[in-house]
Amino acid sequence: MLGIYADLPWSYAAGAGIALAAAHQLRGARRATAAAAAPEAPAGDAPAGGADEPVPGRAPRVAGATGGRHFALAMAYSLLIFVPTSLFVTATHPQWATLQQTSHLSHGALTALAAGEAALTAAGFLITRGLLVAGRIRWAACQVILANLLMCLAVVHGPDGDGWKRFLSTDRADYRAFPPFLDVGDLGAITGHVADFLTSGLAAALYVTGALALGALGLIMGVLHQFGLTDAGADGPGPLRAALVAGFVGGGAAIVAVLTSALVDGLGWVVLGAVVPVLWVAVVARGAFAAVVAADLALPAEQDA
Repeated sequence: MLGIYADLPWSYAAGAGIALAAAHQLRGARRATAAAAAPEAPAGDAPAGGADEPVPGRAPRVAGATGGRHFALAMAYSLLIFVPTSLFVTATHPQWATLQQTSHLSHGALTALAAGEAALTAAGFLITRGLLVAGRIRWAACQVILANLLMCLAVVHGPDGDGWKRFLSTDRADYRAFPPFLDVGDLGAITGHVADFLTSGLAAALYVTGALALGALGLIMGVLHQFGLTDAGADGPGPLRAALVAGFVGGGAAIVAVLTSALVDGLGWVVLGAVVPVLWVAVVARGAFAAVVAADLALPAEQDA
């Protein structure tokens, strides 16, 4: 939907997002596995809640992440919705999908793209799931946040800093005709170019495929998140507030991508030496953005065994 450069990190983010949305269920699966592995206590030593006390969270029906229904759901989304829509846009608009790098993609290249997207969805789910069951909730949230940042960088910066211009151009000829920005008077021409793109046949295809892919992902994640809160008895946000948190994640990633692209354009790639530590403090470190997102979504507590 957003071109090859952006669809690959989207694939990872989708798998990670589905796992994160099912955090309570997957943590419940870990507790259920641990309880099954523990030796039976004597009758007199039974816990106050009773030996048959239900374990919070809807554990997968089959032991192990690759046999769980949540993993199957993530792969169903990838193979039935995301990959077909991505391939449709890529096959019908190869110049736009490759940021005007090539005019034709062979069947082998399209097959490799489909396999890569499916593999990244699986990787995103399994890595995030592993972090969740280990109690590394903040790092699990980072899988989604940082993948979204990479996706935004692919759109905004692209391979040469002109990613947003290439994204808003239907083909090579359209990209070459993109008006230069030399003074305020050029804004009118740029606005006209953008308007032409937004009303093009390509844009119409993106609206439809994007609504399908993003809508299905939002529905899956929303349902899993609300089921998890209910099963765990957690007091968490409703669907609208959870969607607002997701919007802040996406919007924040877009803003950081724009700022990073501007710095790289002005100072070169060496600026990443300063950007990465700042991102670590702002996003990854304890109490930073990832921890706030986990708290706002009422995800399981960090290292909650």
